[in-house]
Amino acid sequence: MDKRKRMILAYVHDPPNKKAIDTRWRDPTFLYQEGFTDLVIADQLTGCLSIVMDEANDDGSISKLDERLKNTIDVGLKAWVMDDLFTLPKEIAEKTSGCPHDELTWQTISQNLFNLFERFPDLEGIIFRFGEAFETKQWAKRVSPFDCQCEICVKLGPIGALQRIISELEEHVCEQLGMYCIVRMWDLGNDGFHADSEQQSAALAEYNENPKLVVSVKHTATDYWRYQPWNNSIQLDGPPRMIEFQCEREYEFLGILPNWLGHHWAKGFPELDDGRGLSNCTPQNWVGSYIIPRGGGWSAEVSKDDFWSTINSKAIVALTKKPQANPDKILDKILIEMGFTDAESRRSFSILIKMSSDLILSLRYIPTFQDLTNQIWMPSHNWFRDDTFVPGACAHIANHVSDAGKSKNLLDDRGFASIIARTQLNRAKALFDGGKLSNHPKSKFILYSYKWAVEFAEISEQMWTKLLDNAPLNRSEAKEIIESILEANPLPPLSCLD
Repeated sequence: MDKRKRMILAYVHDPPNKKAIDTRWRDPTFLYQEGFTDLVIADQLTGCLSIVMDEANDDGSISKLDERLKNTIDVGLKAWVMDDLFTLPKEIAEKTSGCPHDELTWQTISQNLFNLFERFPDLEGIIFRFGEAFETKQWAKRVSPFDCQCEICVKLGPIGALQRIISELEEHVCEQLGMYCIVRMWDLGNDGFHADSEQQSAALAEYNENPKLVVSVKHTATDYWRYQPWNNSIQLDGPPRMIEFQCEREYEFLGILPNWLGHHWAKGFPELDDGRGLSNCTPQNWVGSYIIPRGGGWSAEVSKDDFWSTINSKAIVALTKKPQANPDKILDKILIEMGFTDAESRRSFSILIKMSSDLILSLRYIPTFQDLTNQIWMPSHNWFRDDTFVPGACAHIANHVSDAGKSKNLLDDRGFASIIARTQLNRAKALFDGGKLSNHPKSKFILYSYKWAVEFAEISEQMWTKLLDNAPLNRSEAKEIIESILEANPLPPLSCLD
């Protein structure tokens, strides 16, 4: 995996407990044409380790994985599976509580890994994640390795647990089986481990320099939000590293709206002015990008079209190959590939797409509250995510802003968001509603996106006016206000969190 063969891995992130996303971004042939080199063909939702356990029933999962594996390698992509730490037979999970320092835990995992790669020898490797523990097959159980409260775990803490995990995975997957293992880093609670270079270095202290052990981190300091510093841990020494990117952005309307990220991935986010991005900050041993072209989050609703996420997907593929590339030139090339052949109208559309950064920042985030709190984790308190208003967060913001005497400032924010949305809609209409681009196959969806942005801006402006008028208020009162406004102004797929 040298720089000439940097991995470009695709993973469609289905929502838990919902229908899988029907998308071309699972098709190996399409992905190969788009420049991808690798594909996750099974994950913690479909199951991979559970289906090769001695206790497993034949529910068709093996044959489905066989088919996906064959289709993937036949077109020249490398195939991966992903699972949770830890996925264990129920009996072992109950015996060990998923303790990362219990020998039985690792004996069982070692056998499961052997079964997996013996049954599917053409796999490139396995990816492990930790965080939420999802349900799996009825004969298996998922347990977090960081939940064990035995004497050793309490003494050594989560860093000690991760040290043991890294050491064991390197031995069992990379050294004994000769396969690749990617460990996706995430927080060990609320302490920001994902971007904490000191803690991460400590957790990787037992790394034995096997190049097939890879760690993967998000490009942002926390999750896929704005107001995010670039993840400083990206440049740590130690194992080879991948960087993770999400193209639909689960906190930013999941591909319904334009949300150009190419410049930010290349140069960093302008609201922080930290001058980072791939052009200035890549891993010392960068083996590739872990790209989520579709999906993310918890909502069953996704955009009716992948137009906007396709632009971002193409951009991050290009930047992975050449991180110093000019994002303006990347965007222009993408638009030509997508059928925008007239130079003058393409330039106008390109300018509008780049303006989407301001559109998302004004619609999804609340500068007045951000100035008061300077939140990095959950900026703007996650008042809106996926397709859902969060009433408890809305009540908290309304009360905090009202107490600070800044209600008018927040309403000015929302009014400004409406102005930006209307201005960009008018520019889109000039191009796609009677303009030179009216006959483009995606013109209807593009206009729908900008109209949706205006409706969202106006609904949220009404909502915040009423919330602030009634502050202080509790969650139930905020929920009642949000639901009444959505009932009077339905905008699918918007809803209020139960």
